[in-house]
Amino acid sequence: MDGGGNARDGLSGGGTNSPLGGLVWCATFLILDAIQAVYCGGIFQAIDSFGFGAIVFGVPAALAIAWVWLTKPAQLAAAFKARSSLVWLNVTTAGAWLTYLIAIQLIEPAVAFTLFSGIIPVSALAAARLGIGAPVGRQSMFEKVGMGLLIIGMAMLAAFTLAGLSGFVRGGPSSYLGVAVLGLVLALVAGALITGMLLSSHGLVRAGVGPLAQFGLRFPLYTVLAVGGFALGLDAKGAVPLPDYLFAVLVGLAVLAFPIYAVQKAVALTTTATIAAFAATGPLVVFCLQMVEGRVDYSTATLAGLIVYFAGTLISALAGTLTGIRNRKTA
Repeated sequence: MDGGGNARDGLSGGGTNSPLGGLVWCATFLILDAIQAVYCGGIFQAIDSFGFGAIVFGVPAALAIAWVWLTKPAQLAAAFKARSSLVWLNVTTAGAWLTYLIAIQLIEPAVAFTLFSGIIPVSALAAARLGIGAPVGRQSMFEKVGMGLLIIGMAMLAAFTLAGLSGFVRGGPSSYLGVAVLGLVLALVAGALITGMLLSSHGLVRAGVGPLAQFGLRFPLYTVLAVGGFALGLDAKGAVPLPDYLFAVLVGLAVLAFPIYAVQKAVALTTTATIAAFAATGPLVVFCLQMVEGRVDYSTATLAGLIVYFAGTLISALAGTLTGIRNRKTA
């Protein structure tokens, strides 16, 4: 993964002269991801996830690569020159999707999604402190308080899950603890890999690779793994009527594939820290939508952890926004 410390590096991102555009794309992927998490689960549960993923991600990726090859071949050449970023982009993308999809089958999805989302800003900050990408500015007191509450909320959710107080852990009493630990670890790993994906994307931005090219180039490894899983029948669920399958694919393109393109657009316009902050608020949007829908219940313990987490994300988001406004006024 690329390091460095110039103004367009790492957490500083590229194209930061368009902050409003970056925020719009961040909001786009946040809302579509939340809609997917709340309303589309039933659509996808009856379909082989490997075959579905290969189509929803692999086909648009192939079309994107073909279009870039025809219109902007220099971007593909630049991507292959930045091999380190390109390899990490594929590894982190495939790893994040696979680990997250396993995690939500092992523990309560609300817990998995919160840990997955919350670890992104934490790992982004940790990467900056370790010198991966450009350093970040000094945090305000409120930003530190918000980050602290976010971490405490995540720790509460993990503890409640291990104690058997969450809404769901797969398996019986004999395997409960091992399954819970595995689900928690995989959710955290998936989020950390997303941070790695964002940093890799910034490396490709600096190399001159645009959002559409990055969207296509991030999925080859995942597509190969998905096709392999489909061929091996790892998630076979029987035949699905063609109209239902086509409908699921169209929904998947709208709420799964397009948000990823939105992330790539955001990468080119704003910082990893900003994208991570939006990602961390995802569970709050999901929670609000689920309350409106009224279909999914949380355990009392899960709700307590979520309240602390939500308080942290809101404080962090507001404090970060105010800091950004002050910095622009003094620039």
